[in-house]
Amino acid sequence: MEHTPIVHEGTAIVLVETKADLKEAVAQLSKSKELALDLEFDQNRFSYGFTLCLIQITDGTGNCYIIDPFKIDNLEPLYELIASPDITKIIHHSNNDILLLDKLGCKIKGVMDTDVAAKILNYERSSLATVMKEEFDIEIDKSQQSSNWNKRPLTEDQLRYAAIDVIYLHRVKQRLVERVKEAGRLHWLEEENMLLERLFYAEPENPHLKLRNAFRLNLYQQFILQRLFSFRDSMAQKLDKPSAYIIANDALVELANNPNTDIHEWLNHTKGLHASLKKPANEKLLQEALDKAKQDAKEQGISHEYAENRFQRPLRTPETEQRKEALTQVQKKVVEKYGEFASRLIITQSLITDYSQTGKLRCTKQYGMDILLETAAEAGIELPKPTLRKSKLEE
Repeated sequence: MEHTPIVHEGTAIVLVETKADLKEAVAQLSKSKELALDLEFDQNRFSYGFTLCLIQITDGTGNCYIIDPFKIDNLEPLYELIASPDITKIIHHSNNDILLLDKLGCKIKGVMDTDVAAKILNYERSSLATVMKEEFDIEIDKSQQSSNWNKRPLTEDQLRYAAIDVIYLHRVKQRLVERVKEAGRLHWLEEENMLLERLFYAEPENPHLKLRNAFRLNLYQQFILQRLFSFRDSMAQKLDKPSAYIIANDALVELANNPNTDIHEWLNHTKGLHASLKKPANEKLLQEALDKAKQDAKEQGISHEYAENRFQRPLRTPETEQRKEALTQVQKKVVEKYGEFASRLIITQSLITDYSQTGKLRCTKQYGMDILLETAAEAGIELPKPTLRKSKLEE
């Protein structure tokens, strides 16, 4: 590793840019039973898609490795390390990191999420900077938080920021886990970490319908919107820009709402469009995509009616309101006992709404289910026998 490392509080920050360097780093890291891990990624902010930009990892013994996936085309040796259940991976707020790793074919095992530990301890704000200030009175410089991690070469400030996200995690984990044990909530943390390991990446279903005001469109217009959404995505991939940079979401919905508009006029009088879209060749592609969408809609007999459930509201009856009130009272008792922010791990508004509407108490966590039943019994509130189900991110 030829780079002269930057040193932060006794830890050498080592940039890894070759296969040989990666092999050396993995050999060192594989000797440890606990690794601190973090990823820097771009998720449709500066470039197209969900892109891995950096991997930061340390065993806490003096070296923090900053691995550049733009320079190394095969990260499999590192992925094998991350997937080993015999090595604990300490991560702070791991959800997106786990999803990206899964997307890349790496199924992480041995997760210990210190953000979850902070939430269990009723932290109102559980960012690493907040935890470091609260627990160790250390201020973390977050000036590079909005940095463009796609750019190369990386600056010294970027490397230092990336390393700081992991070099404190061993001591954060030790402190928070001790406090979680003292609170008698270690089984909460263990189950939460187990659930995190089950997360997997999946492309969202019907993402075009999640755009603002898309639900106001009729079925024909939604069909057109879906095709326009696909066209925009292909252009974004081609230009390596976030999709919303090509055509702003509101503009895309507006075009689907008025599919017979003059495209040339629309391109020249609409805000939120990328300049490349106005090139004659790309204007032609957009026109062809719109024409094809309208032709296919006609041939498939797509209705101009509106979806029946577009304005569907939760049912309100004496029974649904009674169930809602009962579980809301249990929620208040849980908050009193465990704290406002820790209680959000146990009972959420969506769980209350689901129970109100269906009469079924469907929990995603065993410890949460146990606490709900115990609290309800203490308050003299009768609840049905609950069931465990997968969370949406697991399904």
